[in-house]
Amino acid sequence: MIARWFQSLTLCLDALPRAAAMNMAVDQALLETTQEPVLRVYRWDEPSISIGYSHDWKMLKDSLPAWPVVRRWTGGGVVWHDSDTTYSLIVPTSDPWSRTRPLDSYHLIHRSLAEQMGDGLLAVEAERKEGAVCFQAPALHDIMREGEKIAGAGQRRSRHGLLHQGSIRLVLDEGFWRGWAVQIADKVKVITGPDTAVLARAEDLVASRYGTSEWLR
Repeated sequence: MIARWFQSLTLCLDALPRAAAMNMAVDQALLETTQEPVLRVYRWDEPSISIGYSHDWKMLKDSLPAWPVVRRWTGGGVVWHDSDTTYSLIVPTSDPWSRTRPLDSYHLIHRSLAEQMGDGLLAVEAERKEGAVCFQAPALHDIMREGEKIAGAGQRRSRHGLLHQGSIRLVLDEGFWRGWAVQIADKVKVITGPDTAVLARAEDLVASRYGTSEWLR
């Protein structure tokens, strides 16, 4: 087991399923405002799709179902959010871990998650394949099981810190995330949702960014 990364961590087990645009906005609002690392685990209010920051919407739109679609601020592939578990790890610039190199942080997070899953069938090495759909195109350090990708992620670094958004094709309960949190942090505080200031900022971001056709295009 690797050493703990953080002195303290807020585990946000977001109890309220949220719309696609709001989920992305909450993550950015947390990145802008948090003073300590946050692990947010969240759900979607209906089957939805998120696309990576650099994807060409015109090339994708005809191949997707009539589900809500949102563009993430992070990279990565096209993710169908219907039976996956989604989480974000948000690390402010005040924490030295936010300066971990991208490939190193990606590898550390996925290796630690694989250890927590602990079924002995997981690996975190894969050669990159071409393709837009996330779980059909494994990348280096994705989590694999018997040749199938089960976990991927995208990252964004800004002046506020590191945002790591991940999707896992397994149903992982609250106990899993509580267990993982205590493996990566000395002290863990559990909350059931963002505070009112974060939600207010997220609503602004939905109106100005994530909920707009301009951002999606």
